Amino acid sequence: MKKILALYLDTLNEHMEKMLIDMCPDDIDLRFRNPAIGKKGDIKDADVFYVTTFHTSAEVIDAAPNLKLIQRTGVGVDMVDVARAKEKGIPISICKGFNSTSVAELAVLDMLALYRHIVDLDYFTKKKEWHTMTWRHDSYEITGKTVGIIGSGTIGRKVMERVKAFGANIVYYDVFRMKPEDEELLGCKYVSLDELLEEADIISLHVPLLDSTHNMIGKEQIAKMKPNAIIINTARGALVDCDALMEALKAKKIWGAAFDIFEPSEPLFGVDIPNLIVTPHVGAATYDNYYRGYELCISNTLRIMNGEAPLYTI
Repeated sequence: MKKILALYLDTLNEHMEKMLIDMCPDDIDLRFRNPAIGKKGDIKDADVFYVTTFHTSAEVIDAAPNLKLIQRTGVGVDMVDVARAKEKGIPISICKGFNSTSVAELAVLDMLALYRHIVDLDYFTKKKEWHTMTWRHDSYEITGKTVGIIGSGTIGRKVMERVKAFGANIVYYDVFRMKPEDEELLGCKYVSLDELLEEADIISLHVPLLDSTHNMIGKEQIAKMKPNAIIINTARGALVDCDALMEALKAKKIWGAAFDIFEPSEPLFGVDIPNLIVTPHVGAATYDNYYRGYELCISNTLRIMNGEAPLYTI
């Protein structure tokens, strides 16, 4: 039987390539568009695409006449031309729920790093400056704070579980309210978006990027927040009006922010503002999470080869 050719479209480092190569069975001809140590492959020959952040446009999809599956290593599909894939009958599979632990842990890490000035203290201590007293008046605990979770999907709920362990008060908003028994288990209270913005000390975003959520946190919403509020965004950068956010941080209308997902063309990239932490889309980027995701890549590739429907299709 002819091997099925799976092509990784993104450029990986050699460690990530080796992980996937070592996991991959002989039945799959694994190739990389821009390899570090693996075999090089061409889009035109691919039966399956593995996609992390690569822009999988209609042109890319059309260039692969044998394409039978687009396999995401995450959950978002904004980098894939979904309409073209649907038009051609090509399923798109996502790692639904796979990255929730890694992203939730980063969200809590950002809360702690902001509250304790970890980035600043590390920087100055490495420069041999001893700032043991500098921020004591302006460092805080999560315990006793009100954490507002916007979006109560898998990641939002995992953040709730973690901040509950810190002794936080949890409020949440979602277009779909949880069952009462789930709210009781997680120790959270359902509120309107305006109530959440007004009550929360920490606001953490966990909603998909849709027309209805684009810039859902803008100047008007920021004006409702407490002056000591911090915003954590490990979801999508465009959920927040970044110009309004930068203006609020500079004017100290809110206390701080941490963003993991935004485009290099956006105003948050390359700026140095106190109480702003930015990371380059690493929420899901742990070895543990990618191992889970690659297991699904392999499993779905084998399912396609055997004439079965892939799992977790949108």
